[in-house]
Amino acid sequence: MLTAVRLGAYVGVLGVVFGAAWGAGALARPALAPATPAPPAATSAVEAPAHPHAGTNPAASEAAVDRAGTDGLATTANGYTLAPATRALTAGRATEFTFVVTGPDGRAVTAFTPCADGSALRLLVVRRDGAGLQVVHPQMAVDGTWRAPLRLPTAGTWRVLAEFTPAGDGPTVLGTDVFAPGEFAPLQFPTARAARLGDYQVRIDGDLHAGTESAIFATVSLGGRAVTDLVPERGAFGDLVALRAGDLAYAAVRAQVHAQPGERAGPGIAFAATVPTEGTYRLFLRFRHAGAIHTVDFTVPTTGVAPVGGPR
Repeated sequence: MLTAVRLGAYVGVLGVVFGAAWGAGALARPALAPATPAPPAATSAVEAPAHPHAGTNPAASEAAVDRAGTDGLATTANGYTLAPATRALTAGRATEFTFVVTGPDGRAVTAFTPCADGSALRLLVVRRDGAGLQVVHPQMAVDGTWRAPLRLPTAGTWRVLAEFTPAGDGPTVLGTDVFAPGEFAPLQFPTARAARLGDYQVRIDGDLHAGTESAIFATVSLGGRAVTDLVPERGAFGDLVALRAGDLAYAAVRAQVHAQPGERAGPGIAFAATVPTEGTYRLFLRFRHAGAIHTVDFTVPTTGVAPVGGPR
């Protein structure tokens, strides 16, 4: 259980931690900047192989079983299938991406339980090396066909994850690959807890523990000043997406504080993340400020299994 005491302690040391982080240096890297070529991660197969760290500890193994159909590694899970009309796209050109979600009866699903922001389904689109996350909100026709404009900025293999909750069923995350022909240089992402986007500076604090809920805190500043007027996004003051490096397995993250329309807050945003296995995770923070949604990314390794007593 994440308590107010923990949040209070976090706020008390915020200035010290944040200052030290930026004294040590932060990444100021465009999301799709060229990098030294490296072996691509799972770019040739539609479905990713099992993660090499899966099953290295009992808690993580049990969590992996419980997460069937929620990690985005499969195109079909629990009777539901993500079926795109095409998997071939052209880099740099906006294309209408069309797909359906079929249910256990083989028919297109048309009834969904709305998400926190009121949408029935959203897509997470990220290149297979973990670069360039896009969040897409498609529109559904009465026959269950979903459509959304999608522009892949570079060539490569891109993972498309669909998050949704069928009416009367549980949360589901399915994934498939789409392809943009051409050459590209896969990026390598060293561990990074600080990011810079224009004049924004963002810091991630907290340890990821495999197989249990972990407290993660994001802190946002602008031009060296704490941002205290963040606007709600998806029912919270920020949206954090966690994907396991290598296979892009989706990890569950929830905001600790729910926001109401018209509220403002900052500079800290508290999340609870549950990563299924040990490894390294790509974290993407989306926050709304000054009339726009901003996205920054981090690379954070796990620190093992949390001790008995809950998340630290």
